[in-house]
Amino acid sequence: MVLLVLAVLGGLVAGLARRPAGIHTVRPRVEHIGLLSVGAGLNAHSIVVDGPASIVLLAASLAVLATVAFANRHITGVAVVGIGLLLNLVGVAVNGGMPVRVSAMEAAGLVEPGEPVEVSDPRHIETSEDPVPVLGDVLPVPFANEVVSFGDLIIVVGAADAVRELSRRRARVASHARVRAQGGLHIRSTRLDQVCGTAPSGAPVLATQYSAYPDRSAPVTIDLTSAERPTSEPELVAASHNR
Repeated sequence: MVLLVLAVLGGLVAGLARRPAGIHTVRPRVEHIGLLSVGAGLNAHSIVVDGPASIVLLAASLAVLATVAFANRHITGVAVVGIGLLLNLVGVAVNGGMPVRVSAMEAAGLVEPGEPVEVSDPRHIETSEDPVPVLGDVLPVPFANEVVSFGDLIIVVGAADAVRELSRRRARVASHARVRAQGGLHIRSTRLDQVCGTAPSGAPVLATQYSAYPDRSAPVTIDLTSAERPTSEPELVAASHNR
């Protein structure tokens, strides 16, 4: 527990010390956050009860927490936490609880060498009957007086990275008054044509814009002063004027 708290605090400090992300950066969203309390409650309750019930509660808590991690796998640190939870879940399920290595407890300063050791459910002293003892609590942490598993170590690293990412600050959009106070606003007023540009002229530039005869070098014209319509010229075809 001490190692996890230190990792979370370290990740928080590292996240706040990072350069703020851009104003358009989307903060990662945490899904199914309510299940975290369910998993933590099951884990705490597994220590209170004894016997097979404690093992079932511990396995259930790891399964719930792993589900939350899978739902938030878009956050790299949370995905790493999920891997550690799965390792612990496999260790508990295969070994019938969490085995603890006596030599690791001695190295962590929890017990004196040669002293009888007892642990409470869902943990048990590692024996030769454990199928995969390496997934148990075999890593001593002397400065924290703890013994952790490889899964716990992965959880600590992932939690630190997740907190670092989630606690990163986002840049704020400067207000109009603040920009003017800093001398960054130089345009006092603008016209619409300065921002959007001048609308193009409606005058055609190609002969093909007048008719359906692209081979003509000049558009067909009609003499409005004449009473009769010219018969030598082909009939005009309506065409759209697209720019």
